Amino acid sequence: MERVERTATTTAPAATTRPVEYEDEVDLIPVRTYWQLVRIRFLQHRLAVMAVVLMAILVALAIIVPTLSGNAYTKTSLTKVNLPPSLEYPLGTSDIGQNVFLRLMKALQTSLFIGFTSVAIIALVGVSLGAVAGFFGGGTDNVVMRFVDIILSLPTFFLIIMIVAFFGGVGNATTVIVAIGITGWTVACRLVRAEFLRLRDADYVQAARALGAGNQRIAVRHMLPAALPPIVVACALGIADSVVTEAALSYLGFGIQPPAASLGNMMTNALDYFFRAPYLILYPGITLILIVLSASFIGDGLRDALDPRQRIESK
Repeated sequence: MERVERTATTTAPAATTRPVEYEDEVDLIPVRTYWQLVRIRFLQHRLAVMAVVLMAILVALAIIVPTLSGNAYTKTSLTKVNLPPSLEYPLGTSDIGQNVFLRLMKALQTSLFIGFTSVAIIALVGVSLGAVAGFFGGGTDNVVMRFVDIILSLPTFFLIIMIVAFFGGVGNATTVIVAIGITGWTVACRLVRAEFLRLRDADYVQAARALGAGNQRIAVRHMLPAALPPIVVACALGIADSVVTEAALSYLGFGIQPPAASLGNMMTNALDYFFRAPYLILYPGITLILIVLSASFIGDGLRDALDPRQRIESK
């Protein structure tokens, strides 16, 4: 009996210390919200962070330089034609004596404005129609998706050219924005529709409906926030597509026309002087590449950050 009591008394403290140590380890685990995890995952994507910094610099230059210089980008001087880069003209002059740096900054402002505004229209139209189709389903879903199929069956770029030419808006930024916006919303619509179809049978949506919440409140307050990740990624990638589309339109003569500046018409005007002054086409081309790469890497980083299945790398 004494041996049994001794073993019981000696093993009891060891059994009581393990839960204490386990509780201490559990208490040291930090509790993070979903958006805190998103921020951590995004910061671990180095290319995405560099892309955000680069995009911020481009946006700042596009706002500050044209605001300070005013209409100086349109001034010409026939005595200063095709000058090489210098302190007075950091990027040289064009074939009619225009300051290439000031004109490039104005073109950057125009392209970014068209890109961001077009994406806003794409998000508004695509999210609205996709939410309606996914939430109600049935006949409404069939009508919306058949209309989406019709738009997708058409050549988008040629449709944009037809819209710009039909409305007589060649050289008008507003017409270009509307043309890109009303033809590029189909991807966002299909993404939102898929998310709403998946979420409308979720438990918390059924609970909100059982508590008497209306359709508008359920769609806006409960389902739309859960469907935001693919929308944000699509918008980030849509900026690059819109900027490239605008540059292509201007390059072909259907977009922004001189004396207004855009990346596309700067490259078009520099073609005749490619061998004598190659920097005239080099600068807008590099700027266009930087915009596209920045938007693409930001979209890639957001896609990984918003995915809850992605694990956080331990340092």
